[in-house]
This record gives sequence, structure tokens and C-alpha cells, in this order.
Amino acid sequence: MKRSFSFILAVLLVAACSKPEQTPTWTRIDLPADGPVVLTDVADCDGTWWAVGAVRTGATETRPAAWTGDPWTEVRFVPRPESYYGPRQIIRSVACADGRVAMVGSVPGGAHGNPRVSTWRRQADGRMTENKAPFETYGGDEAIDVGPIAASRQGFAIAGTRTSGAAAWLSSDGVTFTLDESDRAGTSATGITARPDGSWLITGTGADQQPAAWVVDDGRWAPAAPPPPVRETGVDSRNSPVEPVAVAERGPTRLMAGDDSLWQTTG
Repeated sequence: MKRSFSFILAVLLVAACSKPEQTPTWTRIDLPADGPVVLTDVADCDGTWWAVGAVRTGATETRPAAWTGDPWTEVRFVPRPESYYGPRQIIRSVACADGRVAMVGSVPGGAHGNPRVSTWRRQADGRMTENKAPFETYGGDEAIDVGPIAASRQGFAIAGTRTSGAAAWLSSDGVTFTLDESDRAGTSATGITARPDGSWLITGTGADQQPAAWVVDDGRWAPAAPPPPVRETGVDSRNSPVEPVAVAERGPTRLMAGDDSLWQTTG
């Protein structure tokens, strides 16, 4: 039976509209390493992909590690000569702006296994150097948690929590970080982003355990409305080869870290 063009076109349109979205094709990236890889964060830094974490050197031992791509190469880490925990850390978070890169690393230590935290900065030759800081800056009796790092043209900031409540560590150069406590008992800070005016938006929970946010500028903490949920990156764990730990996007390309593998898809 002869079909009219309009009929065939209608069938094609219905089929196209009912066609489910294509499952992305993920390609595994083999990172150069001399042992099993641990991944915690990924980022697009001025057009260069970064993946950070650690390399396992034993059953319970690690060393800090990061890779840049593409092509993917491992970054060299230079702990301070007197540092005991720096050479054993896992890098937890990476941030970059205007060619500057900084990271936060930690590893359990001491009698109670509390995190021993360091920050790291990128040198002109590409190496990551551990920054010197008094133990009480990130640790001590008031320590609870040190969270993610963010970057802007003005510098770097880290969100976290002390016994006094939500806190931040601020730095203009990625070398020296200064603790800035909110003195809001019962609150916590778990996320941080740079604002166009040079201040920082910190998100977390209030004393009533509800979402809370603050704008931090020059040592002043001002309450802010919690931002709406960020747009999903489009990675559906049901259609991905591993459970996502972190995802970064550059245009149609997505870089995804599992806890021990790196993946990429385009489209």
C-alpha cells in the first residue's frame, strides 16, 4: 500500500520523540602509577584536566598523587623535609584559578587517628609543594572537619567545621591559610564557592540542622539564603561503569572519578 510522505514523516517524528536518551559511552583512562590508584576529586583548571587522590604503597599506606591530562601524566609532590604525614596523605580536594593550583590533603594519624591535614601549592615547575602550618591551624582540640577547597582571582578558601561551628581557612596566595571561625555553635560548613565580588559563599547546616549559608568577606560572616540545588552533571550512576566520586565538565565532555578509576565521555 502506498504511504503518503506526510504519514511517513509523522511516524518518524513520533519515533524520534519516543526514543529514549542514549546511554553515554564511557572510556576508561589508564593513569600512570606505580601502584593502585585512589581518586577523590577532578577538575577542569583553565583547560587542563586534573585528577587527584593517592597511590597505594602498601596494605594501609598511601602517598599523595595527582595527574594532569591529556596526555595524562603524574604530578610530582614535594613534602616538607620535616613532614611525617605529608608523604602519606591522600589529596582530598583541588581548586584552581588564573593558573594557580592548590590542594588539601589528609591522612589519619596520632593516638586517636584524627586527620592530619596539609595544603599544597603548585610551583612554577609544576611540582606540588607542601605548605608549612602550625598544627592548630587545622588540628588541635577544636578540630572537627576540614572540607573542600575553592579558588578565585583573590585567592583560595577551604570550608570546614570547628567545635565553635562553621569555619573557613582563607589564603591570598595558596601558601599561608588563616583560620576564620564563624562562632556559630552547632553549625557546620561543607561547601564553598567564590562569588564575583571576591567574597565566599559557604554552605552547610545551621544549629537546627537545616541547610544554611553564609557570605564571608574580610572576616565577616553574614547569613545568606541557601542556594538552590546545583544542576546535576548528567552522570546517572545506573548508566555509569562505576559509582561517581567526583565529576567535572568542559562543554560536552565529562570527566568522572570512581574511587579507583578515571573515566571520560563526550556528548
